[in-house]
Amino acid sequence: MWLVLVILILGFDVSAQRKNKDVSPMDVTQLSEDIALKAESTLIEAEKEMILENYSKAYDLFQVALGLNPRNPTIHFKIAEVLSKNGESRQAVSYIKKAIELDKKNKYFHVLAAEIYKSISEYDQALKEYEYLVDNFPGNNSYLFDIAIIYQFQGKNEKALATYERAEQIFGLNEFVLREKQKIYLKERNYEALISDWDELIAAYPDNKDYTIELCEFLLQRNRVDEAKLRLEQLLREDPDNMKAELLLSQISLRSGDLVKAIKLAENTLADSAFNYKAKFQLLNALVTLAVDSGKVEKVKDLSISLANQYTDQYEVQAFVGDLLYKMGEESAAVDYYLAALKIEQSDFKVWQNILNIEMRLEAYDRVVQHADAAMEYFPNQAILYFFSGTANQMLGMYQEAVNVLETGKKFALEENLIVLFQGQLGDSYNSLKMYEKSETAYETALQYDPKNSHVLNNYSYFLSLRSTNLEKALKMSTRLVELYPEEPTFLDTHGWVLYTLGEYEKALVFLEKAASLKQDGTIIEHLGDVLFRLGRVDEAVEKWERASKLDDASENIDKKISDRKLYE
Repeated sequence: MWLVLVILILGFDVSAQRKNKDVSPMDVTQLSEDIALKAESTLIEAEKEMILENYSKAYDLFQVALGLNPRNPTIHFKIAEVLSKNGESRQAVSYIKKAIELDKKNKYFHVLAAEIYKSISEYDQALKEYEYLVDNFPGNNSYLFDIAIIYQFQGKNEKALATYERAEQIFGLNEFVLREKQKIYLKERNYEALISDWDELIAAYPDNKDYTIELCEFLLQRNRVDEAKLRLEQLLREDPDNMKAELLLSQISLRSGDLVKAIKLAENTLADSAFNYKAKFQLLNALVTLAVDSGKVEKVKDLSISLANQYTDQYEVQAFVGDLLYKMGEESAAVDYYLAALKIEQSDFKVWQNILNIEMRLEAYDRVVQHADAAMEYFPNQAILYFFSGTANQMLGMYQEAVNVLETGKKFALEENLIVLFQGQLGDSYNSLKMYEKSETAYETALQYDPKNSHVLNNYSYFLSLRSTNLEKALKMSTRLVELYPEEPTFLDTHGWVLYTLGEYEKALVFLEKAASLKQDGTIIEHLGDVLFRLGRVDEAVEKWERASKLDDASENIDKKISDRKLYE
């Protein structure tokens, strides 16, 4: 192998020895024996280094060889090649030019020249080399594709199309050519030419139904629905089991609002294992949108669940069904699918948030803590996760745990509304721990950001009244609260209770009676009984206490109040 390479590089021509013509540009007999041996060993070493991708060493060795034989075209070619491989294409230009100057008939010199010119964006020069290859070396018409691509890149679309057509005359219809011509037709919005070419391909390969499917997909993208429908119906007559055609016809039915027909066609598609889940998923997504708008969602829900059962390992499908059930109000079932999705992929924050929203609404506080803490492992800087966990811990009576989580999470709360939420919950938790100074500090911080926050105004004023502390402040806050929300029974009850604590029983009665008329709540009815008792209306008070005892949230003293007909606070 090495001997053949050296003979080529040094300039020996075996055929020349036989025919006594076409001798190399330099007569190697001019080289002394020592120089010839040195050149031979240098070239062998250079080629070894090039194969090992030690391009700098190879370059140095080829330069030594060039010094020994400066008019050998192959050495110039090898230097150009090693520079090109080493990312130094501009430096390679002079060497490949010299190689071609010394031997214009070597095909590989022109191939390398074209590649070098392309790499340095000298496209006109690259075109000249490719055209020379096509015109002067038989059997190299494949370079027409390179010529056409360069024309495309230069925006010379007419020349590109003409070159592609020239290639088609030689090679016949070719999918690669079709794709490249499509790009040009799309750019020029010459859709008729594009469709015509596609029809030629379809006619040339009648057994490949995917070409028709792809054309119909294009027609649908261009909103040429009737034309696509006719082609698909013809395709189904020729190939009745073509599920891809049924899938597209289902999408056409969706466009026309025919949900019943779309679902019927979709059922076959969704049941066919030949389709991947992405095609089915896309169809279902379109079905759901139409079904939700039309109120016919149950059948689509069944199809969606069926798809989820088919693809238990596909995150998108499980999350999709979770979203659908969530929209339909089937929240517990939605959580099951969301959790199935998270077993596959944990990086979708929206899914975690949906789970927590649902579980909080369902008052599944132990699960909120579990899932919020799990989500923090993937999203440690998301403040809302700490809020969920802290709030759920608080609802479970785990007040110290709530404080710990909320104090950590508030560091990540940068938006004002989140800061208010954290401070409000901290105020509640510290109050439950009887750490009243910290509770009031948290509430005051919240009100600095949002002076009208109903949660803080309500709880802050109510807790002050329960401790009979700073009642004037409590009255000011509860008064503001009922001014903002005059029909909210909980807030009316709070204001009434502040007035009760201040001994303003007649005023308190007005607000508590209104609250009781708006909501049947044990705490509100019991408070109404208490104020009636203070006003000396004992029989009415006992009657209210009896009603409160049958409702949730009455105090632990309610039965004693009833039996003793006496107020216990």
